[in-house]
Amino acid sequence: MTNTETILEIVSTRLPKAGIDCLLIGGYAVNYYGYTRNTLDMDFMILGDHLESVKCVMTQAGFFNITIQDNVAFFNQPGSSFRVDFLRTDAGTMQALLKNAVVAKLRGHEIKVPSLRDLIAMKIFSLSGNTARRQGKDLPDIAYLVSLHDLDLETDVRPLCDKFGTDQAYALIRNQVEALRE
Repeated sequence: MTNTETILEIVSTRLPKAGIDCLLIGGYAVNYYGYTRNTLDMDFMILGDHLESVKCVMTQAGFFNITIQDNVAFFNQPGSSFRVDFLRTDAGTMQALLKNAVVAKLRGHEIKVPSLRDLIAMKIFSLSGNTARRQGKDLPDIAYLVSLHDLDLETDVRPLCDKFGTDQAYALIRNQVEALRE
């Protein structure tokens, strides 16, 4: 079984059996919504209080913990450079994301993915929090998702930027989307 297949099995079967909800985020979630980009890891969002349980499940599955930072834990299998990251969030955010989540079928596994708008909102939040660092990944992700799904900049994207981002982020997104649509 490949690393990807092992990870999908863990998050679709083992984590739910342990009472842990998680959402596929990052590059694989972006790919699910039709914008294909390469990614060197698989990202999930979990409730912050579930980290110890996630560590236990991942260790039992042959992964080891690389490091834990403020809001993310990184795991890897020995001999592999492919990483799985678990971003931690609060109960209110997780509940809201799960309420709108869709169930995706990836390689035969059912995995929860944030709704398109929630994924874009997460990307806007990330882009706004560290524009210089996140502009290379989050900005193209947002722009292509907005374009592919024919979202309106003013009625769909602007409210997300007002709630989760900045005017600067909206201007960057607008410029990128308009360039793609030309």
